[in-house]
Amino acid sequence: MASVLYSMSQTPALAAGPPTGEQIDDAERVTRPPQLLSQVTLSYPQQALADGLHGDVRVRVFVDANRQITGVKVLSGLEVFHEEAISAANRLTFSPALLDGEPADGSAVIFFHFAPPELSGVPGDGPGESMVVEAPSADQTDTHSRQTLDADDLADGSGQGLADTLVDEVPGMSRARGSTAAAKPIIRGQSERRLLLLDDGVRHESQKWGPDHAPEIDPFSAGEISVIKGAAGARYGPDAIGGVLLVSPPQMRQEDGVGGRALLMGASNGRSGYGALRLDGASGNFSARLEGNYARSAALSSPNYVLGNTASEQWNVGGSVQWRRDDVKVRLSYKHYDFRAGVFYGIMNSTPAAFEAQLEQERPPTADLWTTTYEIDRPYQDVTHDRVTLHTVVPGERGVLEGVYAFQINLRREFEQVRDTVTGPQYDFTLRTHSLDLVAKHNPWAAGEDTALDGTSLEGGIGLQGLFQENVYRGYSLLPNYRSFGGGIFAFERLRGYDWAVEAGARYDHLSRAAFLDENDYNRHISRDTLQAEDCEFVGERYRCPLDYNTGSVSLGGLWQAMPGTLDVKLDLSSASRFPNADELYLIGYAPSFPVFAQGAPDLEVETTWGASPTVALQTGWLDAEVSGYANLINNYIYFAPEIGPSGEPSFDVTIRGTFPRYVYAPIDATFTGVDGFIEVGPYSPVALRLQGSIVRAVDRDNGDFLIGTPPDQLRSSLKLRPSPRGAMEEPELSLNVDAVAKQTRTDLNADFAPPPDGFVLFGVSAKTRLRLGEKVFRFGVEVNNLFNTIYREYTSLTRYYADQPGRDVQLRLGLDF
Repeated sequence: MASVLYSMSQTPALAAGPPTGEQIDDAERVTRPPQLLSQVTLSYPQQALADGLHGDVRVRVFVDANRQITGVKVLSGLEVFHEEAISAANRLTFSPALLDGEPADGSAVIFFHFAPPELSGVPGDGPGESMVVEAPSADQTDTHSRQTLDADDLADGSGQGLADTLVDEVPGMSRARGSTAAAKPIIRGQSERRLLLLDDGVRHESQKWGPDHAPEIDPFSAGEISVIKGAAGARYGPDAIGGVLLVSPPQMRQEDGVGGRALLMGASNGRSGYGALRLDGASGNFSARLEGNYARSAALSSPNYVLGNTASEQWNVGGSVQWRRDDVKVRLSYKHYDFRAGVFYGIMNSTPAAFEAQLEQERPPTADLWTTTYEIDRPYQDVTHDRVTLHTVVPGERGVLEGVYAFQINLRREFEQVRDTVTGPQYDFTLRTHSLDLVAKHNPWAAGEDTALDGTSLEGGIGLQGLFQENVYRGYSLLPNYRSFGGGIFAFERLRGYDWAVEAGARYDHLSRAAFLDENDYNRHISRDTLQAEDCEFVGERYRCPLDYNTGSVSLGGLWQAMPGTLDVKLDLSSASRFPNADELYLIGYAPSFPVFAQGAPDLEVETTWGASPTVALQTGWLDAEVSGYANLINNYIYFAPEIGPSGEPSFDVTIRGTFPRYVYAPIDATFTGVDGFIEVGPYSPVALRLQGSIVRAVDRDNGDFLIGTPPDQLRSSLKLRPSPRGAMEEPELSLNVDAVAKQTRTDLNADFAPPPDGFVLFGVSAKTRLRLGEKVFRFGVEVNNLFNTIYREYTSLTRYYADQPGRDVQLRLGLDF
């Protein structure tokens, strides 16, 4: 008896059993094919063994709404393997297909890879052993490099922000930190401005101009988070230059009853605590969800001193109500995010000489005065984000119409160090956004089984998007009020066969924005010659400055399963565009969470990238790997960097509130190239080794200079030990992690305030397991980061000018699924 590796591939879903004409209309609307649940023991045919034959057999398995296999049809492969493939397929178990979220008849294609024992190289070579089964996901079928963290992955990182949750798991990702506990995601060298964040299908709208302005997203509310790397503007819209973050909530409960999840986390650095609870219930056509969490942390500590005033407090609450009847679905959701955090004391300097002097010191001058406390002192930020969302799904005879309306309010208040008699914020922003998204997907067209195009299908649709946004600002001179109207139209189609797919998309977007500048800011822009008098008109007490932008995006991608279930090759050719943000146009000043003096440029134009990204993915029983390269040409790249003065040195601005390095926005033509990926040996074995890393190169095409702020080369190594489960214990795992980050040597030393920090190596260990008792699952985990309390500074963090990063942190997690 020998082993066989088999896997499942998404294909056009059809009715269980050979479909009739009456069944085909409903079957083609299946939104998710049956999902493979089990493993079986397989035998290698003796005749094939004697003849030394090996190869793939593709079969279609028909599964009804009650999970019963109603038929198996061989689609391709050597005849000697047919009987064993049919026998194995009949012994598999599946969850049913979903038709707009409800169980339905459907089918899936299973690939069996037959290889003699000496060639298989996969676990299970002994008699009676089960083989690994992998169901395909959007990660495999997307023509972009894409990686998804599911609910279990997110539970393992509970209590962390969005960027910290993703960065250790997704190659090509890094983070940018400012002067608080917040962090922003970076994908392939592109920060949040150039990343489109879709939370439950809604564009997340907030103040993004500060390095401490982390996305107001609660990872606990997500059922999965997908990271799509590379330009994706044609499908997802403006801002998707570096990639897309898709945050999807867990599926609403279908069965009558109540269930949920509870999580607790404690951490030593900052003496932080975190608790979260989600309750899901359903009865008849109705289902509901209520969830919330709370986290509090004292000031963090570097290996040698406390990082004064970095305490934080956060709480989130949300709920959803859903109604279903037949194929119609309506869901109303609400989320509230509340975050308050101190701004690190060490960023304040009285003169340029004081700023430059502290660059040479190993610790901030007043570090000995700081203590670990939960008190949040001035300066600090206080941010809330509220969103109401209405989702509708209405199937029709020709397809399905999906609609999403959302209303968001982002409130940001920042508090300076002022006299005791002053109580309010010095910077007060209110951003209101209304959005409407409509997508009409036509019924998939599937070629007949008896034609030469058997197995070929076409699916896609068209969409409309609309947006109205209003920003109201009160406080010190910084950012003007503005109103924006925007809209887009797009179309996408995907043609796929059994082992290949081609998809294409196109999109047009328009934005009209009017900014309202006070006289002082208007005159400052006029004096800098970045704004012309004819660009604005005086209305009331302000100058109204309107701007209109138009842009288009296209994409073409291909997927070839060179060895179905084993080797995939992808190629994505995409463009994306980004309208200049209001802060990039008009910002003048600084804020506590933005510890540089920034100057906008009102004459900035649309930023557009053209990119190519090939990806190769390999999956066997003993090896998983994916390597992706990319090259992006970005025209009118809005470069935010220190301003170089006449003497060739960076400039400073001295204000009554301190001295700050001056940064400016300027358009350049840039090129971003690089490679990222991972390789894991023994992904299902008791001992596994995973390596993942990334390399980014960013240059100014006009002069060949490297761009500052580009993430350095990095490599993460993980050695995983998986002891055999005992009793009710599931998936125990011990892990040793090593993060190696190189010094960023590809940068212009004369264009920055300080040379890049040295590279560093961090060690970490973790252990986790689950205990299943009936329908309840208990989770246990412990993790130690920066095990040896290493002193280091991150190049992508503004804190590197002032202080070291936090030191050793021990985290304990407990969870319960019920």
